[in-house]
Amino acid sequence: MKPDMIDPAELKGYDDWMVAHLDEAMQQHPGKIIAVYAGKIIAVGDSYKEVYATAKAQGIEDSPFVMEVPRPDEVQHMLPSAF
Repeated sequence: MKPDMIDPAELKGYDDWMVAHLDEAMQQHPGKIIAVYAGKIIAVGDSYKEVYATAKAQGIEDSPFVMEVPRPDEVQHMLPSAF
């Protein structure tokens, strides 16, 4: 695998984490940027720069999974309607 590619097993782990924790993240951190590493949220902030800096300050050298948490009303618009 090329060194600049994400290990598929690691990516699957983040997918699994999101399936298990998206509702919780939307309730606790709607509209915020979160960083997830080793199965837990390690940083929450208003910008990607902020959460990457927080992760780095914790001594995490690998890049964590970072995303903007959708608001509940945004998710409703993303899902297909049956009607």
